[in-house]
Amino acid sequence: MPSIPDIEKQLDTIQNWILVSNKKNLLRGLEKLIMKNERVLDALDGLYRGIKISDSRDIAGVLFVTDRRLIFVTSELSGPKFEELAFDEIRGVAYERAFSSIIMTMKLRSSIVTFKTFDNASAVSRFIERINAGGGLPAAREESTLRILGEINDTMKTLAEIDRSMAAGAEEAAPPRAESAIDGKELALLFREAKKIKGTFAELLSEITDPEFRTGLVNDILILSSLCVGPEKKPSPAELAFISLVLMPLNPDGSDRVRKLAEEIFAGDAFPPGRTPDLLAFRESIAGLVRKFKPGVDLESFSLKTMTAAENLDREKGTGLSDRAGSALYTFTQYFMKADGSLGPEEEERLKQIYRLINRGTAVSSTAVSVNEAGQEETLEQVMEKINALVGMEKIKEQIATLVNLIKVQKEREERKLPATPLSLHSVFYGPPGTGKTTIARMLGRVYRALGLLKKGQLVETDRAGLVAGYVGQTAINVDNVVQKALDGVLFIDEAYALVPDDIGGRDFGQEAINIILKRMEDYRDRLVVIVAGYTDEMDRFIKSNPGLRSRFSRYFYFDHFKPEELMRIFDSFCANAKFTVREDARKAMLALLTAQYERRDRAFGNGRLVRNLFERVVERQANRLAAITPLTDELLCTIEAGDVPCEKELMA
Repeated sequence: MPSIPDIEKQLDTIQNWILVSNKKNLLRGLEKLIMKNERVLDALDGLYRGIKISDSRDIAGVLFVTDRRLIFVTSELSGPKFEELAFDEIRGVAYERAFSSIIMTMKLRSSIVTFKTFDNASAVSRFIERINAGGGLPAAREESTLRILGEINDTMKTLAEIDRSMAAGAEEAAPPRAESAIDGKELALLFREAKKIKGTFAELLSEITDPEFRTGLVNDILILSSLCVGPEKKPSPAELAFISLVLMPLNPDGSDRVRKLAEEIFAGDAFPPGRTPDLLAFRESIAGLVRKFKPGVDLESFSLKTMTAAENLDREKGTGLSDRAGSALYTFTQYFMKADGSLGPEEEERLKQIYRLINRGTAVSSTAVSVNEAGQEETLEQVMEKINALVGMEKIKEQIATLVNLIKVQKEREERKLPATPLSLHSVFYGPPGTGKTTIARMLGRVYRALGLLKKGQLVETDRAGLVAGYVGQTAINVDNVVQKALDGVLFIDEAYALVPDDIGGRDFGQEAINIILKRMEDYRDRLVVIVAGYTDEMDRFIKSNPGLRSRFSRYFYFDHFKPEELMRIFDSFCANAKFTVREDARKAMLALLTAQYERRDRAFGNGRLVRNLFERVVERQANRLAAITPLTDELLCTIEAGDVPCEKELMA
């Protein structure tokens, strides 16, 4: 009988052995089992359901193949248990690619045993070849465990038979192969993940009311599915089932039957028994869509309609929809791409490209505060509550509170027929980038609306490029177009100092734009509020460049850099909005990084934008860390670890 060191020498040559835990326990079990001159050829870590060792549940352990037999040894710390299978007992081997695993089924003389592993497909294939060679068996078939059960009891009606009957009527004939169905456990997992994604999509649909958004969302899911599968492959049955469960609530064809089916299937927390045939029928219609939907997307230039719509609403109303949309779409792709239990180098690179595709151009408020913009009327108290909830900006909040009190007193004087002092709402916002100037401008519009000073209170944002043209006559048209959009709301001109360049070579139409804006401010004094913003020194030069500007703008707000603790709160809000949990060591690492960046700040220090960029780096690093891990769990997907936080050297590179 070989000693433990002798067995270890054999196992050290097996690649999968490196990843196995509780090695000492397993070696003690093997020491009792391995015979003289018997060689261990391969090993798989996973869950076993056999004849004696387990008859009603899966047991964790390692399945070894030697040159004589199969041996399963449990990884229980209380002491190893084992089961042996001689090669001459095995009548055939089949396997099924499940959502995040591979289920291997061995048919014996009068029963079956199953082994579910999360090792990659190549490792499983190599292991099965060892079994086939040792037992003189035919090549393993890829088919469902349930089908093998059906061979033992022909009267059993299985999912595989339903699947075959559905495939018989499919438009495109597949190459001859054993059809694969989904067992109950895998279907339960697919359903659970699809329901979470359904919840996020339902939130988006409730806030983005454009009817085209639903169509764009369906197309984006099909595009991502196609990118996940790749140009030369077809999705597996489990992958098609997952796409079907995600798309069913979106009802791509607008069918009443599909709508009712989705309501019934997703009514509870578990997939309802007896509805599998309905899912399989819907799956066939989706299979046709996926087969035909080969968009040939250029990942470097393409934009998802879902993300574009969410980002536009974020910019317009200060919502955080793009984070939620991106998180849901990326969760979908991660689960989809790991359906076969592994990721090859090509697939890992494709997943990284898809991540960049989903998150390209995401732009939200630097303070990441979500506000309800579903069209409901807001009271002044509700708006002020949201302003006070913003990170930092204590002086700005005090100035707004003072302005509100002044407006209230002025309105009271008007109601009592008392003389009212002139009140200008046009403002100058000083400060570095990423400090929440656009967010505050948007909030002020809502304050003015709540106070009855503006009918709509919407924000229209522009800059020099949106106002100034390159030839005579066009600048006036541009300015008037922007002003008309901003009437009854706020016109926000970012980097307004660019309208008066330092060095004017030849004629510049910026001054023409300023003159027209000043005229429109007078023409629409009761319907238009103008806010100009930019760096402190440049804005001083801008205001002093024209006497009309100094007389029109009498209210000044100074936005300071966020402190490290405030930057950390912004980071926390990004994480919470995308449902990430940040471990304490990761929070310490991020705070240290933000502190170092703050201490080295200059006038271009990005503040909230810096945090946004760091958040994206963190999520990207987390995605790289998870790329090789299967199976994925909610905890893994939603946890930020210290290693996900970039170091200062990486940022400076």
